Amino acid sequence: MSSKKSRKVPFIIVFIIVCIVVYLFANLKQSEVTCEKTSIFDSNISVKEKVIATMDRQDITSLKITKTIILPEKYTKDNTYINEIKEELNKKLEYLGNKVKYTIESNRIIVDIDVHNNEVVLLDNIKFNTSNDFKVIINSNTKSKEVITLKIGDDYTDGEFMKRLKKDGYSCK
Repeated sequence: MSSKKSRKVPFIIVFIIVCIVVYLFANLKQSEVTCEKTSIFDSNISVKEKVIATMDRQDITSLKITKTIILPEKYTKDNTYINEIKEELNKKLEYLGNKVKYTIESNRIIVDIDVHNNEVVLLDNIKFNTSNDFKVIINSNTKSKEVITLKIGDDYTDGEFMKRLKKDGYSCK
């Protein structure tokens, strides 16, 4: 009789320990790194980029990127320039499908990108030239040294990721 009770106690203890271990692994918090950069171009056109990278040990597991393009009043009298920028962005970001959302306000376009799989995203790839005519230049070359290429699964620790973006003018926390 006492031998049946003595068998149950170790099973209960092992079960409790397994539950604790599973709970701890399930609740491991992934670290999050937030970086921002503002670029100002001709005629006071500005592009603000905010990057939130979720890191799991040494891999990027998700990226949330918000690009806000702010136009001065002389380019917002009608929707011509805003539509031109949106069309150009749509051509370059079409490969991301429904992972891209656009919000158009009176003087700005906000582009939200949220990726979790093996997608490639580019940072610091929007430029403006207004010396002769209004021109938006979006560099979509992933091999270009003028842009920052990030991919889900890239090997970065929190510190390495921050150092990489700080080198390119971002402020990180």
